[in-house]
Amino acid sequence: MDAEAIVLEPRQMRCRRLRRTITQAAKLHEMRADYDSQGLGRSAYRKTFITLTYRHRGEWERCHVSRFIRLMRQWFQRRGAACRFVWVAELQKRGALHYHVVVWVPRRLRLPRPDVCGWWPHGSSKIETARNPIGYMVKYATKTRPEDLKRLPKGVRLHGNGGHDDSARIALRETLLPGWARDQAFVSRFLAASAMRNALIESGDYDPDDDACDAITAPAVLRCSGGLVDLRTGEYVPTPWCVEFRHGVLTLSKKPEYLA
Repeated sequence: MDAEAIVLEPRQMRCRRLRRTITQAAKLHEMRADYDSQGLGRSAYRKTFITLTYRHRGEWERCHVSRFIRLMRQWFQRRGAACRFVWVAELQKRGALHYHVVVWVPRRLRLPRPDVCGWWPHGSSKIETARNPIGYMVKYATKTRPEDLKRLPKGVRLHGNGGHDDSARIALRETLLPGWARDQAFVSRFLAASAMRNALIESGDYDPDDDACDAITAPAVLRCSGGLVDLRTGEYVPTPWCVEFRHGVLTLSKKPEYLA
């Protein structure tokens, strides 16, 4: 094996991406909640923590959590509100899968219990107030270990999130770019703009409906085969890494032209 090669552990990478995505998505929802609360002088949302549990082990099917999310979104849509949520799957000691969901519910609404209203007919549900949504999500995201993934049903999704406005969705996507991409000049410009947006939110001067503010986080980067493209200039930057799968081992090595 080449001295420059790095052996990749897919399960470890999947767990790392789970933690990064869930943490960042929850942070973005909290930032929006703080902004909406500033004008009211009180919290604009009831942060609701939902646990969805299966009645029997082995009852899981791929469509269950997506159906729950679809029905919950429709409930919010009928009431003219955005459905802001983050969820993570966890494997219990008895081997059954269950889900933890945090939903940012406007104060004027009260979320029904999923097992009572028909959103979750597969077992029981529990609703609590989440005083620290980010902490809740980080707690359950870090519980999933690489060795646990071997026991999960094939094709299971580990996490999900939704309800972000356009700028927050872009910020989430670009924050999750691979490490090498952060060294690129146009990505650095984007991250600097995102930092400016965060500073505006903290100071109370950010308005997501203001075109000038929203332009700060306009789309900047597009993933494509073998690299990234700057959407403003059309510049293509190829990845410096070569990924290979040989003899059951996934390796990452620097392309010869990028070696010092």
